[in-house]
Amino acid sequence: MISLNKLAMKVVNEILEDPEALGCKVIKMDCGATLIDMGLHCKGSWKAGLLFTRASIGDLGIVSLGDFKLNDQYSFSAVEVFIEQPLIACMGSQIAGWKLGEGEFATIGSGPARATAHVASDWYFEMTDYKDNYDKAVLCIQDVKYPDDKIALEVANACHVKPEDTYLLTSPSTCIVASMQVSARIIEQTCHKMLEKSFHAGQIVMARGKAPIAPIVKDEMKSMGRINDALIYGSEVEVWVDAEDKDIAKVIHQLAAKTSSPNYGDLFEDVFEAAGRDFFYVDHDVHSLGKIQIHNVNTGRAYCAGEINYEALERSFLH
Repeated sequence: MISLNKLAMKVVNEILEDPEALGCKVIKMDCGATLIDMGLHCKGSWKAGLLFTRASIGDLGIVSLGDFKLNDQYSFSAVEVFIEQPLIACMGSQIAGWKLGEGEFATIGSGPARATAHVASDWYFEMTDYKDNYDKAVLCIQDVKYPDDKIALEVANACHVKPEDTYLLTSPSTCIVASMQVSARIIEQTCHKMLEKSFHAGQIVMARGKAPIAPIVKDEMKSMGRINDALIYGSEVEVWVDAEDKDIAKVIHQLAAKTSSPNYGDLFEDVFEAAGRDFFYVDHDVHSLGKIQIHNVNTGRAYCAGEINYEALERSFLH
């Protein structure tokens, strides 16, 4: 059986071999857990971003860097992800579904440890029956502060592993690692929305996606806004499914932002502000894809919806 945590530990060990060369910082917590800072109180790096992303999907895919041309003057880096088992890699690992801690110390975890813990509140496991069982746990956290010992022990206890076998990778929105790993959530966002729109989970065969990596800025809100705009307006996804053509035709326009988002054209920072800076009050359909194409392995037919919105990306990335 595939163990996401076992695969992710190979990535963690690569980071631990030379964290300084990756712009990372390793901290041994009082409880014994290992905290790996990949951009909060250190610089991070392109390679660190790739490693963080690989860890978040349990290293169950290919992650590579490329280029995104915005207009005749500006181009940006891009991240491309190829995943053959998206329900395990994305729903069972990458998506942020584990609420940890309480009050001002609360945070949300993603990564392979989720698949071991299977906490009741992590409802994404309604979409996949995958469960991991390994003696080490790897969790990824995007936050503006370090997780404390209480969080680390909560992870260790839920995963039934020792604190010293618990590894927490963290970064804030204002670093290259976060910008890259969020743009690399293209397949996760696609699968999540397909399943929300009643497309059967088992029909997704494999997928690939590409999105620009938003330019970082020290302002947390602006960085968070740009990162989400990269997905909403700049992502391009290709999905292979084993389904009926009528089911594809029914769902595809519900996946693209242009034909499903009630706030299409608005920058995410403005949408988030209007929602009182509370994700709970942001309409779910705001989190859509730029452009999507779906191939039916049964009939050979292909479907396409959406667009890359260069004008919205210019407003987000350049101003």
